[in-house]
Amino acid sequence: MQVMIASAREIYDDELQYPCDNYFGRDLAPLLAGKHALDLGCFGGGRAVAWFQRYGLASVSGVDTTDVFIEAAEAFARQKRITAKFTVGRGERLPMQDEAFDAILSFDVFEHVQDPALVLQECWRVLNFGGRAFVVFPGFFHPFEHHLSHVTTVPFMHYLFKPRVLLDAYCTILDERGEAAAWYSRQPRALQSWERGNTINGLTLRRFRRLASEASFIIEEQVRRPLGSVGRRSAGSRLYHLVATLLRPLTRLPLAEEAVLHRGVFILRKA
Repeated sequence: MQVMIASAREIYDDELQYPCDNYFGRDLAPLLAGKHALDLGCFGGGRAVAWFQRYGLASVSGVDTTDVFIEAAEAFARQKRITAKFTVGRGERLPMQDEAFDAILSFDVFEHVQDPALVLQECWRVLNFGGRAFVVFPGFFHPFEHHLSHVTTVPFMHYLFKPRVLLDAYCTILDERGEAAAWYSRQPRALQSWERGNTINGLTLRRFRRLASEASFIIEEQVRRPLGSVGRRSAGSRLYHLVATLLRPLTRLPLAEEAVLHRGVFILRKA
């Protein structure tokens, strides 16, 4: 539990120092102040608490898949003297009433859910009419987001090898590390039916747009920021700035966007 709370504190500090606003290219407070918000995939609650404070939310709730995440989130919110409600559940079947929220925020979660279509339908259900979902996630073809970073940061690995091959190699390396790697080893080891890689579902930006529309959302905005334009490392780096400048013309090309956008960044509205 202490490890989880420490993780929540680190995420909280990071969110306040380098907020989600950077991905959207603007201050989100005017859209979120006074709103009842849900953190979809809240983990240990660090971002939910930071969002509550930064954006002046009327209330914040969170949902995630395991008891330990929720217990840590509740403990961290108490430490920060924030009244928040955290619940165990899955995005495919949110344990919330219809039209319970004005806003949903989700950061680096949609690439991990088992059924993105159902999750978007549930987001639409629990939002009030006129409510917005603020979604940030890496598309499947992001060169560095193969989710193998515990063993390699080499880009494009998932372009070159089948998921089963990569997962076998990943698990073998973790086995060789012994107990030191126990906390980030995967269970079950076998590739699940919904997986297209280690804990990722293969969601592309194009498919997300289609599923959002099928769920009756209006795609109010897609922010197209290229690799090198977002993140702490990019802030003072001439090299990152150059990379972003070179990639920017490709961000609106249907296939190229999948590889050159730093994240899929969307504002969806229920109308």
